Amino acid sequence: MRRLVGVLVIAAVTATGCSSGGRVVVAAGTTLVDSRFIEHVLAEYETDARISVVGVSSLEAFALGNGGSADLLITHLPEAEETFLAAHPDARQHGVFTSRFLLVGPPNQTVVQDGVPIVEAFRAINAAEAPFVSRGDGSGTASKEREIWALVGVDPTSSPWYTETGQGMGFTLQVADQRGAFTIVEEGTFRTIGLISLLPISGEEAALLTNPYRITLVENQTVHSEALFAWLTSPAGREAIVAANNELFGEVVYRPAT
Repeated sequence: MRRLVGVLVIAAVTATGCSSGGRVVVAAGTTLVDSRFIEHVLAEYETDARISVVGVSSLEAFALGNGGSADLLITHLPEAEETFLAAHPDARQHGVFTSRFLLVGPPNQTVVQDGVPIVEAFRAINAAEAPFVSRGDGSGTASKEREIWALVGVDPTSSPWYTETGQGMGFTLQVADQRGAFTIVEEGTFRTIGLISLLPISGEEAALLTNPYRITLVENQTVHSEALFAWLTSPAGREAIVAANNELFGEVVYRPAT
């Protein structure tokens, strides 16, 4: 049967602890929750278990996994994924899908020219001291942004034109829109957020903007958690990922892993 997927706050998951019996707790990146993509994917999964999704940053997802408060983690923070697996050798990880990051900015902006590589775009933003809003929340998106600033050779965190929200992607996009600022965002979230005037800035397609997600099965799990992990990484799971893309975007934005 098709299941409705519940989205819980962190406090609720922490209070109730890890799943037992017929419950599976999935800690997923806020980008996946904000875009409703993970909801659409899991709606295709047939199970008698109750699946609850909590939207958190990738770092917070691993904290929930470490604390036994989540069973499956869907993240896009490679260094944290590798660290968790090293500390939990009985856990299992698998690529699940890949999206890409976009640089977005206010309409009619003249700071960044179309077609320039992303590092040059960030360099132009720094030179112009143009407003930039960052998540700054331990997410994969914030980590990617820091990686790009490092390639520029700049640490903007103390600059007056740079703001960290410490919040998820939806809120960060709204703040950037209100301030006429630039930000970096995952494509799926940007395409579903609505009611903002920010526009994507076309640039050179680069591996630097690739955004791979992995699913982690925390050790010592129930048959329901094991089954969901197996399904998401199976041909049937890949079909559900493609179907969810078509429902939300009319094309594949989150490309299934092979």
